Amino acid sequence: MNGSSGQPIPPGATIGVIGGGQLGRMLILEGARMGYRWAVIDRDLEGPAAQVADAAFAPADFKEFAAACRVATYEFEHFDGDTVKRIEALVPTFPATSILDIKRNRVSEKTFLSGRGFPVPRFWTFADIRDVRPLIPHNLPLVVKTSTGGYDGKGLRILRNEQDYAAAEADLRGEIIAEELVPFTREISTICARNAHGDIAVYPIVENVHRDGILLYTVAPVRVGTGVRTRVVDIVTGLARELGLVGLLVVEMFLVDNDEVLINEFAPRPHNSGHYTIDACDISQFEMLIRTICNLPLETPRLISPAAMLNILGKGIQELDYNRLLSVPGAQLHLYGKRDTRGRRKMGHITVLDPSEDDLMRKLSFMERLVYG
Repeated sequence: MNGSSGQPIPPGATIGVIGGGQLGRMLILEGARMGYRWAVIDRDLEGPAAQVADAAFAPADFKEFAAACRVATYEFEHFDGDTVKRIEALVPTFPATSILDIKRNRVSEKTFLSGRGFPVPRFWTFADIRDVRPLIPHNLPLVVKTSTGGYDGKGLRILRNEQDYAAAEADLRGEIIAEELVPFTREISTICARNAHGDIAVYPIVENVHRDGILLYTVAPVRVGTGVRTRVVDIVTGLARELGLVGLLVVEMFLVDNDEVLINEFAPRPHNSGHYTIDACDISQFEMLIRTICNLPLETPRLISPAAMLNILGKGIQELDYNRLLSVPGAQLHLYGKRDTRGRRKMGHITVLDPSEDDLMRKLSFMERLVYG
């Protein structure tokens, strides 16, 4: 049931969230403020989203989940695809699963983008990591990725020499996409919202800094020239239209020396790099998603203050000096309610606002030292 009548879905209605992580949690908290009720479908019925939902369903109960909702969306594109399609057949679900099918496979994602003229790094596809070897002598450095199951640095290796290739051969399985390692000056992204009427709203361009393949912090806005800003907006709005998107689309890009931009990847859902919008914009990315799928007015979001968002990775509340973190003027702490702390798991984030770019970066540096030492 892909269509939408275009009639507003008013507060008081129940919205379904497919997936139970922190994105769903933040979506529900924003929507509860607006008067919506929430149902979650996930394997973990005590996870971050289920903790704040009105009802939670196991994947086997997808029919009951769909019956409880006026409309559904997803917060995680790696949810079981067959279940999402069964839900979509019963209740309007946005974005459409046809977009999920493109996004869930890195090969299909890059092939789709390249085939429609969007700028991407040079890439090759292979059935197996061993087939990459002929590229090694003349194309290093390379980024090699598994076609499926990869996010937050999973299923990805950077090849700079033969030793890196041997490690990748031992680690990566299945279909592979290999990309040139782009010598970028910055990693940037923005979020585009589009509704069923084709109305579009675009957020400010931000800078993202990653560590070991996972986002460490985001700074909003990023200073770029008018030409770069125009190209970025053209890319995200063009891609939203090409996909027939109803919902949110974040596009992560590399900014290279000649002020050109290349798409790294896109995500058809709320995104880690958009968390700053909760505290720094008059319409958060989560409220914007609700507006798009419920046919509410789609207004251009305003950045109220420059902001920085720092991910809290692998640190539980007992490991955080939250008293000192909250002593930073303009700081806002967001914890996700996850029971288990491990590795680089996203446990929360902290956002700080400051009208001065220099003071903002000083505060960000201070918070990073507090969290990570």
